Amino acid sequence: MTVTTFKLKRRSNMYRKSKSNGKGTTYDLRQVVTNIKWSTDLNFSAGELTFDLIQNAHQIIPYTGDIITFRWDHHKIFYGYVFKYEVKEDNTVSVTCYDKSRYLKNQDSIVWQSGTIADRFNNVCKRAGINHKVVDKPTHKVSAEVCDGKTYFDMVKSAIVKTRIATKHMYYIYCNYDVVELRRAPYKKLKIIIGSKSAMTGFSYAVDINNTANVVKVIQKDTKKSQAKSATAKQDDPKRTSFKSASAAGKSSEQWGKLQETINKKNKANHAQMVKQAKDELRKKNRANKELTIDCIGHIDLVAGNAVTIKINDLGKTLKNCPILKAEHNFGTDYNCHLTMKVGAEWLGSS
Repeated sequence: MTVTTFKLKRRSNMYRKSKSNGKGTTYDLRQVVTNIKWSTDLNFSAGELTFDLIQNAHQIIPYTGDIITFRWDHHKIFYGYVFKYEVKEDNTVSVTCYDKSRYLKNQDSIVWQSGTIADRFNNVCKRAGINHKVVDKPTHKVSAEVCDGKTYFDMVKSAIVKTRIATKHMYYIYCNYDVVELRRAPYKKLKIIIGSKSAMTGFSYAVDINNTANVVKVIQKDTKKSQAKSATAKQDDPKRTSFKSASAAGKSSEQWGKLQETINKKNKANHAQMVKQAKDELRKKNRANKELTIDCIGHIDLVAGNAVTIKINDLGKTLKNCPILKAEHNFGTDYNCHLTMKVGAEWLGSS
């Protein structure tokens, strides 16, 4: 497989050779491009393409904002924009590009009424001026929310996390060439198997409990009002402050020891609701974090949001429909992928 097309298109009138050419000047970079790397990340990050240009007698400098299109073996891989270029003394230019979802890092202040993830997604994409599509439409409505000075990514993320907690369904944002899509994970359960004796060239399997909790306390702070008014009145007075709590504990403390986390109670929650809050948080936190990284032969469907079966003979494990959190593709004569995967039910690592 080889690079089918790799083009640069001038986006601004400033750099066009002919102002009468409405489409702008386009350059074919196939003969001068090298070190092509494409990354997709489930954790609300834009797709990234990096590459180097080997300059010759006719130098081509990609300017910020220029459009880069890339097809591999006739498959549409990337459509995006130059955000950084670096000219080096060895006569090469290193370029970093992002796809259209990069514009969801724009900040705004919006009062959201009750609605679905799709409602927020369509709204912010229109504000960012990018082509978009809802592939999998969620029905769950999240409550109204005020988002002040937050990114569009964060606004959609808030709805995605709330929907996942309520429905167990995981949604994510993915840029499909030049259209930003709202998808439900896994988007594809790939039929291919990556194994020790097939496509896998290396792996790392890590288990840790650094962010685990097997005891959760929900705290309610009570402060009696004081008649005194002084410069220190805003500080908690030990004589007038007390705490009430509700707890939930898991059996893993027998193996891991006591790992406790405290959180504040939700507004106006009674004791029974505090107990439920503790149990809900415990279900999320009382588990080891398991992360798998895989090096394998390249395949264009190995992208964030899809799932693939992994078979590792050294561990005696077969992990069916293992979620891909991040994928790095290195294109060349030796096309290969580096995958970061989550072992278990949780798709979004940072939520």
